[in-house]
Amino acid sequence: MDRKPAPKYDEAHDKSSETSSAATTQTSVQTIPGITSTDVICGRDKLSHAHTGNRRFRHIIEMNRLSYQNATNREEKTKITCQVVESIRSCNGRFLKLDEKTGEWFDVGDIYAREKVSHALRSAKDPNRPRIKKPRKVTEHVPSAEENALFGEAFEEQQKIFQALVQKEHGTKGGKKEDSEEEHSS
Repeated sequence: MDRKPAPKYDEAHDKSSETSSAATTQTSVQTIPGITSTDVICGRDKLSHAHTGNRRFRHIIEMNRLSYQNATNREEKTKITCQVVESIRSCNGRFLKLDEKTGEWFDVGDIYAREKVSHALRSAKDPNRPRIKKPRKVTEHVPSAEENALFGEAFEEQQKIFQALVQKEHGTKGGKKEDSEEEHSS
């Protein structure tokens, strides 16, 4: 892999881009030193997905999806992939990845970038295609004789507990209400 480090953090550039980006977008995305809005961040996290360069990348992929999927041979597909990479690079965009050890961003190079683009083009779905949900297969559980017996015993125990609670609540056994009711009936 061709590891070219991303430029060092430029505080003056960052402050000027903060004011312009605040005017154009409502939501703020975490600012990463050295990364511009034209860069594509390689990753699967929320930051990568929300980054302006990645949103632009997905838009470019959608614009080229149909021609890539209709291409009849590998040369045509390679040409489309190279054009997408070149369109990102021509706007000073880079394909960046975070080095976990050093914590610095580096350009992954054209080979990795082409792989990322071709994967995105292959897996891009038609947004106008209707989504068909497959019905879930629900299998009904048929209890065994042993399970039925255990359920019956548990149910009887619950009924006894429930009856005891009801009797306690209403005072029908040995409570003051029962004694006072006997006095009224005599």
